[in-house]
Order: sequence, then C-alpha cells, then structure tokens
Amino acid sequence: MTAMAFAALMSAPVLTSCSDDNEPANGGEGGGDTTVETVELSGSVEGTLDLDATKEYILTGTLTVPDGATLNIPAGTTIRAQKGFDKYIIVAQGGTINANGTAGNPIIFTVDDEANAEPGYWGGLIINGRAPISGESAGTTAAAEVDNDQMYGGTDAADNSGTIQYVELLYTGARSSADIEHNGLTLNGVGSGTTINNVYISEGADDAIEFFGGTVNVSNVLAVNCDDDMFDFTQGYSGTLDNCYGVWEEGFTSTEEDPRGVEADGNLDGDYPGHTPQSNFHIQNMTIATYATGQEMQDAIKVRRGATATIENALVTGNGVVADFIDVTDGNGAAAEATVMSVTNQLAAAITGSEVHTPEGSAYDGIQVEAGNTGADQSAFAWTGYAFSGTTETPATETLPASIDEDMTLNASTEYIISGSVIVNDGATLTIPAGTTLRATKGFASYLLVAQGGRIMAEGTEEAPITFTVDDESAAEAGYWGGLIINGRAPISGASAGTTAAAEVDNDQMYGGTDAEDNSGSLKYVRLLYTGARSSSDIEHNGLTLNGVGSGTTIENIYVANGADDAIEFFGGSVNVTGLLAVNCDDDMFDFTQGYSGTLKDCYGRWEDGFVSTEEDPRGVEADGNLDGDYPGHTPQSNFRIENMTIENLSTDGEMQDAIKIRRGATATVTNALVKGAGLIGDLVDLTDGNGTAANETTISVTTENETNSVNRGECTATVTVEDGNTGCTLDFGWTGYTL
Repeated sequence: MTAMAFAALMSAPVLTSCSDDNEPANGGEGGGDTTVETVELSGSVEGTLDLDATKEYILTGTLTVPDGATLNIPAGTTIRAQKGFDKYIIVAQGGTINANGTAGNPIIFTVDDEANAEPGYWGGLIINGRAPISGESAGTTAAAEVDNDQMYGGTDAADNSGTIQYVELLYTGARSSADIEHNGLTLNGVGSGTTINNVYISEGADDAIEFFGGTVNVSNVLAVNCDDDMFDFTQGYSGTLDNCYGVWEEGFTSTEEDPRGVEADGNLDGDYPGHTPQSNFHIQNMTIATYATGQEMQDAIKVRRGATATIENALVTGNGVVADFIDVTDGNGAAAEATVMSVTNQLAAAITGSEVHTPEGSAYDGIQVEAGNTGADQSAFAWTGYAFSGTTETPATETLPASIDEDMTLNASTEYIISGSVIVNDGATLTIPAGTTLRATKGFASYLLVAQGGRIMAEGTEEAPITFTVDDESAAEAGYWGGLIINGRAPISGASAGTTAAAEVDNDQMYGGTDAEDNSGSLKYVRLLYTGARSSSDIEHNGLTLNGVGSGTTIENIYVANGADDAIEFFGGSVNVTGLLAVNCDDDMFDFTQGYSGTLKDCYGRWEDGFVSTEEDPRGVEADGNLDGDYPGHTPQSNFRIENMTIENLSTDGEMQDAIKIRRGATATVTNALVKGAGLIGDLVDLTDGNGTAANETTISVTTENETNSVNRGECTATVTVEDGNTGCTLDFGWTGYTL
C-alpha cells in the first residue's frame, strides 16, 4: 500500500491507495485490465476534494466537510464504510457536498464487507445547515446528536449545502446509545437551496430519513426495511417531502418499541411547546407498505407535539399489522388542529387500534380516510433496481380509441393498448405522463399517428420513461407493430413552396406546408420497442417517423430498439432531435430525406454482436436531398446537421453497406462523428448514387476505429475529413435500461 500525497486536501495523511485485482473498475464491463484502485477516506476535507468514479473509496473513520470546503462525488462512485459508529460523513454548516449520481450510474454508500452486511453497520450521511430550527428565539442553533461540536440551525432559510441525487445509502444507522443514533440520511437545519432527490435507503438501524428543522425540499425517497421510522420530522421542519415510498418486507422485524411510517413532532422531543417555529410541513404522494406479518407497526402516520402536517395523496397498503392507522395524540401534546390529511387504507389486515386516534373533544376535520389515493409513483424508483415484490396487483388496462378528437390525458397507473391505428386529430392533444406504458397489438395496422394540427405531450423523465412496446412480451420481435408517426406543417421538398404529401402508411393523412416553427408537441424520455411493421417493401413503418415536423416540436432522449426498418426517419421538416439511441434496427439507424433542415445531436446507433439485417443496404446514416432521388429540381433539398454521433457495428455476422451515405442532392454537415466496432462496413463514407451525388457543400469529420476507412466521392467535391480525435456521442443512456 502506497501513501498518497494529500496534504493540500486533508488535514491529516488519511487518504491512501492500493490495487485490487479481483474486481472490475467501477463502470467497466469486464475484460482487459480489471484492477481497481481503492482509496481510504477519513479526517477533514480542506478546500475541494474531487472523488474519482474509477476508484473505490473506503470510509475508515469520520469524514468531515467543514465550513468553506466542498466534497464532489461523481456519478458511479462507490464508497464502502468500515464497521462502527464513528464511520460516517458529516457536512458542517457552510460545507458543501455535491453527490451527483444519475439513474444509470448512481452513487452508492455501502459496507466494506458484504458478507457481514447488516443494519447499523456504519453511520450514514449527515448534513448540517443554517436554516431555522425551533427555539426560544430566531436564529437558534443546536448541536448535532452524534457530535456536539457540530452545530446546525440559524436564520438562512435558503441555505445551500449542495446536491444529493441518485444516491443509495445501505446498512446505515449505527448507534451509540438509545438516545444517540444515526439515520440513513440526517438533515439538520438544511435549507431550501439544497437539492435532494432520488435517494434509496435500505436496511437501516434507525430512521431512513430524519429532518431536524430546516426548509429543504426532498423528492423521490425509497426506504426499505429501516428499523424505526420511515420518514421522521421534528424541531420546526417546514419543507416538502414529495413521492416517498416506505416498505417493510415479509420477514422484517423491528428492534424498536414504536416503529412508524411517519413520525412528526413540532419541536425537539416535545419538550419545547413554546418554541418557534413548530414543524409545519407537506408530504405528497406517499406510500407506506408493510408486508411484515410478524411485526406490528405502531402507527402508519403519527403527528404530534404541536406539529402541523399537510399530507396529500397518501396510501397505506400491505398485509402487515398496524396498531393505529393515524394517531395525532401524545403525552407531550397533540398535533395542531390545522393538520390536513388525505389517506387511503388498503391494508389487508385489520387495524388493531384506531383508524384515526384523536384527543377527546377534538374534531380534526381535515383528516380524511378516503378511497382513491394512488400514493407514490413506483416507476420513479426504477433506477434503484428494487423489485416491489409485495405489490401483486395487475395494472388496469384500457384500449385507446381509434380517433382522438379532443384533449385526452392518460394515467401512468394504467396500461394502454394500441389496437389498430390511433389518430390524434387536428386540434386534439394526447398527454402521456411519465412512467406510462403503451402496448400495441401485432400487425401493420397498429400504430399511433399524430395528424397535422394534433399534438402529443409524451414527457417522461430519466427515472420514469414512457414505454411503447408489445402486448405479448413472449412473442416480441422486430416489426411487431407500427411505431409512432408525427405529421407536421413544416416545409418539405416540392415543386413549389407549401408542398404537402400523403403519409406512406395512410394516404388520407397529409404532411408538409409552410410553417417551419410548427409545434406538434413534445417527446422526452420515450422508448419505442419492436416497431417497424411492414405492408410491402415500399410501405414500411419506422420506430419514429417525423413527417414535415416543425422546430417548435421538442424531441429529446429517445430509445428505439429492435425495429424492422429505420430507427428514425425525417421526411422533410425542421425539427431538432437530441439524445437518440438506436439498437438493432433492421435498415438505417438515422435516415433523412425530402428536404429535412434540422439538427440531430448526440445520437448513438449500434448493431450488437450476432445481429443480421434483412435489408440489402442497411446503413448508419442514409440521406437524400429529395424523396427517393426522383425530384432533383424540387426545393428545398435536405440541408441538415449531425453533431456528436457514434455508429457502432459489433456484429461479425452481417455487413453494414455504408457507415455514412449522403446522396441525391443532400447537403450534410457532420461533426464529431465516430465509427467503431469489429463488424464489417462497406464504405466509411459514400457520397455517390445513380440519382445524384451529395451536394458539394457537404462537410464531414469522422474518426474510424473500424477497419473500413474508404471514402467513395465519385464526382462530388464535398469535404470529408477522416481524422483522429473525434469522441462521438458520449451520453450513457442509462435511463433506457440498456447498457452501452
């Protein structure tokens, strides 16, 4: 083991490194050099400490981020803690932590010995801020429970302690005594300027998350098998917890006397009813689930000691036992009568105590146990890999109408069937929320088409994408259904301005026009699987077909996989597309024709090993200036950009005709393109065609790691530079569930 020079960053020589030849480097796929460097962490950060996701960190003691210091943890980093109460990370007042994971590459805090992993193995993550806490006067401060030298609280409600997102905290909650314990995530006087979202806390020996005052807002928290409370609020907390799911699995047993789903006090321990502020907070979109049939939960929701809670869309479910469903009483004072709750009871077992336990003579009219709440959105936690095995309900299904003539909003908790063609007509908007799944029946006639003047608002998120797929997973194959088609009013090539044309799959549906900024809606974080059904060799569906779509339309983060024709094809129009992954699509990855004039940016096309196309001339890029090359006199001819593109052929069983084919009067500007893979490719770049070459104004910069580097120019004088150094598309596309 070799000591590393670290005096500039740490107050003591507490960071050392060594090699471990038995594990792949973090983020690697195995093969080659599998050595991973491990680095020990403890002490006090000085200045800025930037961790490295290719290394693995061992927490050997307390790591403190003091006032003025910053700890930066990149996506994909793993930090393993040694066992013990003193193994924790604490961010002091004025310190900053930036733990910026992603859905595809979360940051993981866990144990150094997986074989002996257990709740309470190490101490977790603590953040101390300068936001208000309850006290005798404004600006009250208090000492952290685990370290009396570390203060929290103050007057800065907007205090910023940094960012925590896509973070896993496993086996936390070490305890010193019954009164001095760690939680998974402890937020002491943390201000609203701090960003905290997408946190997974599992197998903790105390609370999953506890708010000691402060104003920070937190979203998307999953708490699994934590020993005491799932969500704990005290000491004047005044923020919002949104989309939280707490679960006890079958066989879980708490060691605590009174474990709860929610526990909320207005002030610290209920001993300070005269202090201000008292806790006044929101919880929205919450599920509390218990499947631990051998363990009774004291209360699903306990609000007491002067706290005011507003709880919306809460659901309590499972087959475990709960004593009191809702309890607002306590020997040190009940909840404030301004407390409001809407909670749905889906418990299979009987409640052994009260449904709503209130002090005698108090109404609490704002507390409603009522049907209809859906609780947390489970799809937001897909990034964790956690299987919600306690949930056995089959989602509701609904068949979309053939004609959508007025605004229609779908529900993410329902699965929708595309049976035959579904048309979103002029004047109507189809809104598809994040996390929705749409399943198509088999056949050429099953597709979704947005007509001119219609709109689609399909806005998924990184953690909850929208998925279009098949109705029978066991029979899934390329070309199962017809995909998504959007018809806009932007210009296409033609004999005159304002030319329109009929959609290939439905001659009654027109596209094209004069409105370059036409808006057909928004597609974000959308997956299109097993598309490309065909009627004949001339009438085929793509994964995503964009017919005369205008630049007012937003299209970003799209995944097209296992399609029977092109992944995406632009028939004219001016729409810009960003963030496109195309995997194993049968014909072209990226196809442009009929006067397209926009930009495709950050795109990655891949053929996997073993993939074989059924087409005669499959390509990475295929671009025509006009439709089929039969109209060289039409205007406009395609003039478009591709930026940051990777074309990868890993298949040694099938040859790609060309990596990049530009022809028939098209002008292309291609920058930062990379072609790689062991598979065969005919020409790296081909600018020729019997119906006309590429326009001479075409410019292409491409790096090739493939054996093919031929450039077929014919009589075209376009600038093609085959050079080293291009990086292509660098997006990881982790949100898709596909690993590059």
